This record gives sequence, C-alpha cells and structure tokens, in this order.
Amino acid sequence: MTNNNIAILMATYNGERYLKEQINSLLAQTYQDWHLYVHDDGSADNTVTIVKDYAKHYPDKVTLLEYPSQGGACMNFLSLMEKVEAPYYMFCDQDDVWLPNKIELSIQAMETLQQQYPQTPIIICTDMYVVDQNLSIINNSWWNYSRIYPMYIRAFEDCAATAGVTGCTMLFNHEAKDCCMSAGPKVFMHDCWVCICALKKHGILHCIAEPLNKYRQHGGNTLGAGISVSKMNLIYRLTHIKSRYLRNKAQFNMLNLLGYGSIFKYIKYKIKYQQRIRQGKY
Repeated sequence: MTNNNIAILMATYNGERYLKEQINSLLAQTYQDWHLYVHDDGSADNTVTIVKDYAKHYPDKVTLLEYPSQGGACMNFLSLMEKVEAPYYMFCDQDDVWLPNKIELSIQAMETLQQQYPQTPIIICTDMYVVDQNLSIINNSWWNYSRIYPMYIRAFEDCAATAGVTGCTMLFNHEAKDCCMSAGPKVFMHDCWVCICALKKHGILHCIAEPLNKYRQHGGNTLGAGISVSKMNLIYRLTHIKSRYLRNKAQFNMLNLLGYGSIFKYIKYKIKYQQRIRQGKY
C-alpha cells in the first residue's frame, strides 16, 4: 500500500535510451503526491541499473519491484496494478515525456467528478503530442493523428469502436481497478482491459482535450502512432488489412470475456462510432 495519493506504474524493457528523460519529467511535475513503481521485464541493457540509481537517490519517489518477467508489456503493467494498492493509478511508458501539469490537471478532473459521482469507477484521459525521437512535434493531437476519439466512447457497447484509451494518458481510481477481472490470454492490452471493465460496471470515461504528454515515436515502440501517408504503398496496405483484421478479432474476443455479444452488435457499434465522429457529437 503506497503512502502517496497516486501510484505511477511503469513497465520497462530495454528502455535505457529515453528512461532518464521520462523519470525526470515525473520529478518535475507540479503535483508531487505520487510514487513511481517500476518492474522490468528482463532487459539486457542498463535499464535496471538506471532505475536502481533513481530509487537510491529518490527513495520517497521511485521503487523497483523485483519479481519474475511477465512476458510482455500487457501482463507487465497488469502485474504492477495487482501488486500495488493506491487511491489512484497512472500508467507510464518508459520513453515518453510528461508535461509538468499532466498529473495536476488529471487529478483535478478526477476529484471534481468524484464529488458528483462517489464510489464510481472513473477514468481520466488526455490528448498527446506525437513527437519524433528527438521530441520534435509530428502532430499536435494524438486523437487527430490516430483518428481515435475517446470522447465518443461512454458505454461498454461503444468499446467496439476502440477498446479503450491510450494507457500513458490515463488516471483511474481504485474503483476502476476493482472492476478488472483477472486477465487471461485473450487480454491483449492493459489499458483496453481497464477501460472496458470499468465501462462494463457503468463507469465514467472523461476526456481532457489538451495534450499533456509527448508520445515519442521511434524504432523500438511496442505500439506506435502509425505510419506516414508517403509510406503507405501497396505492400503496406495489404499488410495493414491483415493487421486490422487480427486486431479486431482480438478486440472482439476480449470484449466477449465480459459478455459483449454477437459480431453483428460489434459491427453495429463500430458504425455508430464513425457516425458520431462525422456528426461531431455523442
């Protein structure tokens, strides 16, 4: 059980190149009632050494949890969530940079909603800057760049459109964590799982339409922000069709762990989501 208000959960793997920059951005936050918990998934570089150094110099801020490798980002993040107890949680990627007021604005929104909806699962998410490996801005809005708009997702049925929000933008309360069933092999992303479990229990997904994170794109991303239009040749397009099919299949199977329903319902709500985007309203 953390003594701090927010447990920041970071799953690392061969992240030495950008890790210091990310942790420094946490230390520079305007809101400081947080503690960073890190678990490494078997890095072969100096990632663990870097985390241990921060834990030595900032013992009240950084803790390395040492237990066996979890075999991937999804289970690594979920294992951290299971092992740490806190009022609030945030997922943190190893290679991004948080803007100084990211935590402050997120917790303010959370506290306002909790006053209106006590004991309700609540997830706060934000937009992001999409940046290159040197933090030069590629796009001012991850939502526009990815064409994933979480403000049009308010109910469990809507999760056919996209199973959740990007983990590194999330702040969620303990009630949202308590909604989560034990994850099995059909759970393919930690952030999606938290989101759909919370919405299944009639939770609230609230969006802050402001970029508060620099989402770094580089060759080592587990999941990146896509590919430029200039590179979308025929081979890519054919490959992309296959990857979209496989992702939708995985998403549908994950939703059905919570009793989502038929494939026809899934398609129906994907169409409704696109209609909401065109109309600009929920």
